[in-house]
Amino acid sequence: MAGIQNPKPSTGAGDGVSLTSTLRLSWIPRTAGGNEHSPPTDLSRFAFGARAWVRDACYRYLAWKIVRKHVAHKRHKYDDRRVLEQIIIPVILSRFEPRTVLEVGREPYEAFYNEFFTDRELWTIDWDAARRRFGAENHVVDDAANLRDYFPEGHFDFVLMNGVFGWGLNRREAIEKAFAAVHTILTPGGIFVLGWNDTPALVPVPLDQVQALRLFRPYFFRPLKGTSFKCSTHEHTYNFFVK
Repeated sequence: MAGIQNPKPSTGAGDGVSLTSTLRLSWIPRTAGGNEHSPPTDLSRFAFGARAWVRDACYRYLAWKIVRKHVAHKRHKYDDRRVLEQIIIPVILSRFEPRTVLEVGREPYEAFYNEFFTDRELWTIDWDAARRRFGAENHVVDDAANLRDYFPEGHFDFVLMNGVFGWGLNRREAIEKAFAAVHTILTPGGIFVLGWNDTPALVPVPLDQVQALRLFRPYFFRPLKGTSFKCSTHEHTYNFFVK
C-alpha cells in the first residue's frame, strides 16, 4: 500500500485559522469521527439541535475567516465555491468530526483548503504532477481510478471529490472504479461529497446509471435541505452520500 505509511497531520499555511485547534466546544455532545452526532437520550431534541446549530455557526465563522484571508472578490450566497467552503466543509467538520480526510483533485486556487483541515490527517490526489505544490503534505500523483493502490479499506471519514467527474474522470470504467474505491476506503458511516458540473457536455455518464454509487446511501444534508444541491449558477451540483 503505497500511500499510507507515515502520514502527516495537515498544518495549513502556518499562520492560518484552524478549524480544529481554535474551536473548543467540548460542552456540545459529539461522537467519534466518521459519524454524525446523535442526541443522547437524556437531552431533548430541541436542546441538542440548538447546541449543534451553535457548533455549526462557530465552524462556519472560522471558515469564513479563512476564505476572507485568501479570496478578495465577493461571491453570490449560493455560488458553488461559497457553498463548498462556507457551508459544506465547516458543517461536515462540525457534525462528523472527521479525523481522516481525502480530497480528490486539487486546483491552484484551492491551496488554502489545507487550512480547513489543520490537525487532521489530510490527503490530496491529482493526476497532474504540477499540482503537487497546491496539495496537502500527504499528496499522491495519480488518477482517481487508482485510489485502492494507495489507501486501505475503511481509512477515511470524509472524501471530497469536486470538479473531477466530467473533468478528467470521463470513461465509464474509470468512473465505476473510482466511486467503488471511494466506498471501500470510507469508514462505515463516513461521508462522500461529489461536486460536478451538470451540463450535458460535462456529464460523461448520468449519475443514476453509475452502478458504484448504489453502494452508498444518499445523505440528507440539512443545511442545504436535500441529498443534493444545485448552486446559483445552475451549472454545478453537490451530491451527498454516506457509507
